[in-house]
Amino acid sequence: MMQKGYLGLGAVAMIAGAAVASVSDINGFVDAPRLFNDFSGSNLTYSSTFSPMGSSVTLRESDYGSGNFANRHASWFSDGGGNKVDFDYGDGFDMSMVMRINAADSVGNIEAGFQADLFGFGLFGVLTATGEVAAFGSTMPFHSFGAGVYNVGDDIALRMIHRPGAGEFSGTNSTIEYLYNNLTTGTGWVTSGEIEFTSLEGGIPSAFDQFYGVGAQINQPDALEGNVSIDFYDIIVPAPGAGAVLGLGALAATRRRR
Repeated sequence: MMQKGYLGLGAVAMIAGAAVASVSDINGFVDAPRLFNDFSGSNLTYSSTFSPMGSSVTLRESDYGSGNFANRHASWFSDGGGNKVDFDYGDGFDMSMVMRINAADSVGNIEAGFQADLFGFGLFGVLTATGEVAAFGSTMPFHSFGAGVYNVGDDIALRMIHRPGAGEFSGTNSTIEYLYNNLTTGTGWVTSGEIEFTSLEGGIPSAFDQFYGVGAQINQPDALEGNVSIDFYDIIVPAPGAGAVLGLGALAATRRRR
């Protein structure tokens, strides 16, 4: 986590060459496998492919061996040059993807979907132990669609829309809208509605670097039988701004609210 602002010369020297790209520069991923690496001996295959028409990330992990808690893997949106993209207060966005999780029963719980990184990690996605679809952690406003929404093996579309408020500390807060569509069971689009940020800034704080991406945390897999396969595909992140968050007419007829 990097705080923006005035830094001493020592701090400037340490972060030289670690510039953070802006949202309009999204053109790739920074892959970060083994963010948590409690099962360091696992057999991991992890890759990402970026395309403006729909990107993909694949995760295959097995033969976990001895360990304690979890392995976590992520791909952060980047400028294609190795710099993670910084999302600030005024950066409206509309990001979507489709995800499929396949896993052996011996895996305790998988938390997979959109990832966030600021003040800890956040998730908008699936918890396989209960089939819950939820958002929590980092700066992400909490919401749960309830348990039993997802079954391992389903294809589920996830969408996350950020609408900036009137300005930081203005009293008119930014909102985020979470949507899912279980393509396997045919739920149609289900929306949380617009949820206000509750941070002091009233939205994504511009004084810090907020990163978004996709990935998964695999909790307490069996040493020998744990086997996980996750595909993230059709990942779309339009450029920020009103055009990205107002083109929702096509969804209006199919949305249902829980």
